Amino acid sequence: MLAKIINLPSLEKLLELEKNARIDGSGIDYDSLLGLWKFQSVWKQGSDKEDKISSTLLQVISASLELKKNTQHSEKDLFTIANSIQIGLLSLKFSGIANLERKQPLLPFSFDSIEIKLASLMILKRSLPTPEKKKRPFFALIAMDSNNKWLSARGKGGGLALWQRYS
Repeated sequence: MLAKIINLPSLEKLLELEKNARIDGSGIDYDSLLGLWKFQSVWKQGSDKEDKISSTLLQVISASLELKKNTQHSEKDLFTIANSIQIGLLSLKFSGIANLERKQPLLPFSFDSIEIKLASLMILKRSLPTPEKKKRPFFALIAMDSNNKWLSARGKGGGLALWQRYS
């Protein structure tokens, strides 16, 4: 199966979109975020060049962000979130909850469990402590293309990330 070619935005375009999102909001909503997103590119805070080593590494280890509807809570705009990587048969996954806040919007999240698997064999599964609400990491959602094929966000630490929709 051939992968579809998607026109990804330049850093300059992302920075322009970020300025607009801070003023007018990004227009990104709950339903448009649902799915599996693969890391495409990252830029360190203050850098005008893609961090090629980190970007390539994140692609090689199949780093992904998955957002699903959280049916366990009645709270609106609540997701289950998973960040995972995979190297061959070995996978590492952090799971938890996330929600949308504010106009830009922000996607604060917290992970409540970690699991390590070798193929389908569970090697480790542990609960993680819940951070205080003010200390939760987040993504400030910048933009998504009109076909929901890519997503950009700035993390709490200041780095900029670009994901491509996988499913």
